[in-house]
Amino acid sequence: MRNFLLIIPARLDSTRLPKKLLLDIEGISILQRTYNCALKALKDKEKILIATDSIEIKKHCENFGAKTLITSKDCLTGTDRIAEVSQIIEAEQYINLQGDEPIFPSSQLSLFIEKVSLDPSNVYTAVTKIKKESDFRNLSIPKMVFSNSNKLLYSSRAPIPSSKLGSFSFGYKHVCVYAFNKNHLSIFKSYNSKTKFELQEDLEINRYLELDINVKCIELEECGKAVDTESDFMAVEKIIKSSSI
Repeated sequence: MRNFLLIIPARLDSTRLPKKLLLDIEGISILQRTYNCALKALKDKEKILIATDSIEIKKHCENFGAKTLITSKDCLTGTDRIAEVSQIIEAEQYINLQGDEPIFPSSQLSLFIEKVSLDPSNVYTAVTKIKKESDFRNLSIPKMVFSNSNKLLYSSRAPIPSSKLGSFSFGYKHVCVYAFNKNHLSIFKSYNSKTKFELQEDLEINRYLELDINVKCIELEECGKAVDTESDFMAVEKIIKSSSI
């Protein structure tokens, strides 16, 4: 497997759910649970780094033994934060696992890394089939459409693909894990502002599409659940308590 670094971007000032990464479930924070998912997948904490803009988060991470790096408070997105890390730490590939994924299946993370490491010339992200119409209609869940060769065509919070009647037939939702090489990250960050569709959708992966950079989708059988809102937190808390994760 290629030389890679898994980075968990961890911004303190989340807008929809303040300080969500530090919220506690059964004595363990959202961020530490995400880190534990990565550690279980990689079994090597030297390959995992938490990139944060917060001394408070850095101190919290040090309490559970995670490597950290302080990055700028001016990063527009998590990918911009990963790009800052890539300017300091050399690797062939940078894996981005969002910090608000406390129940991400470690087996699926391992599979994603295994697949993307075969060819680091592409940007990668992951998708999984939508099983419930409520997820298809949920504007907090990004949906993705892609070609026969798994090249991403577009990502939207709207329910896509849709029929003339607006009915739900099938769909794929975004799984918040990515892979980049250093050049991908350099191009992304050099733009210095959000692109038109990225800004409209509030989805950073669209910046790559708008900059004519190919993004390949890796389909996963399972995914976790990102904590973006209070209702997400309550749902994840219920899953954790019921399954003793």
